[in-house]
Amino acid sequence: MEGTKRRIIDQARLSDHERKNLLILETIRRKGPVARADIARLVDLNNVTVTSYVDQYLKKSVLQEAGVHISTGGRKPTLVDLNATRAFAMGVGLNAVDFIAVLTNLKGKILHKVKIERSPETNQKPVETILALIELLLKESNVDVSKVHGIGVGVPGIVNQNSGTVRWPRGLLHHDLAITASISNRIYEKFKLPAILDNDANTAVFAEQWVSENGLNVESAVYLYSGSGCGLLIDGHIYRGHTGSAGEFLFDMAKEDPIAWLQAAVDTGDWVIDLGITFQARAQVAKHKESVLYKLCEGKPEKINLGIVTDAAEAGCELARGILTEAGKVLGYKVAMIVNLLNPELVIIGGGVENAGIVFLDAVRQRLRESAVPEAAEKTRIVPSRLGEDAVPLGAAALVIQNYFISS
Repeated sequence: MEGTKRRIIDQARLSDHERKNLLILETIRRKGPVARADIARLVDLNNVTVTSYVDQYLKKSVLQEAGVHISTGGRKPTLVDLNATRAFAMGVGLNAVDFIAVLTNLKGKILHKVKIERSPETNQKPVETILALIELLLKESNVDVSKVHGIGVGVPGIVNQNSGTVRWPRGLLHHDLAITASISNRIYEKFKLPAILDNDANTAVFAEQWVSENGLNVESAVYLYSGSGCGLLIDGHIYRGHTGSAGEFLFDMAKEDPIAWLQAAVDTGDWVIDLGITFQARAQVAKHKESVLYKLCEGKPEKINLGIVTDAAEAGCELARGILTEAGKVLGYKVAMIVNLLNPELVIIGGGVENAGIVFLDAVRQRLRESAVPEAAEKTRIVPSRLGEDAVPLGAAALVIQNYFISS
């Protein structure tokens, strides 16, 4: 069912016309309102070619005129900008806490957002939860469905672009089972909207690069999504590997690392969600009734989540600070191996664990300094995600917007 899917953009496989569409419209998205001559300079094409393309976009209402440029002499040039509501995109993603869906215009501005909390029940029915989330977004946003160009979905696991399916290894969403699920076809069957499917870490790093006017301003970056996979930005482009499964760093960290207390969390599948932080806090809090963490959860371990642990740590709770430090060391060990292998300029921590605060991030940085080759690590920056919970759904929506641009 070819009509059920949009495609991941591979610059090397675009036709000359598609490549120019993407180049010109992406430049206008980032820089607009902008004059034709400035577009030509920015994309390194001649004025005649750019003017021809822009005129066609204006006829199709993909672009609109947006006033005139200040001129030092002669005729003032007309500015053009995206007609941002000519079409819409939807993006769906998961983080440590929620399933999230967003509706955006062609500039990537989020117009509406909905969430469904992650729980044992929703994790065991991920496709049904995604469908329910899309239905909720369509209902609440009241968008004209005919103007939705497609739905992007960023999910954990190993994605098969050709079939529109994802394989979740045991413990990633379901504690006991490995699951292979069709997503693209299910979305098309229910909503008659084409879908584009990608790994969550890929969509997250793509969003970080795509959303601002100048991107990340680096040639190489790694986006670590909670405790599982990572998104790779190499030479300014997302690297997906030969079969699209690059970045799946899914080995048992607790067995590789001397910090053994995470093993129980790994066995239950809780490690990949938040590095075992919640699991460990719930396991220990009853032994520390004097702690801030115990007070914040009102003596009920089941109420503890990542936010409560972070709040306790920021209030000076030694128990919470210790848990976050140990989890940061484990993630730092993984960061060190990636840095040794790829020597990236930037490592972005996301997927929800970026909210664990400065105690956690400092532990990641310290472990990197201890475990990585000094020459590889000395100039690598570790930062929390700028986009937070919006990174995955926004990146997924951006993939749909790029598809719209190449076909314009």
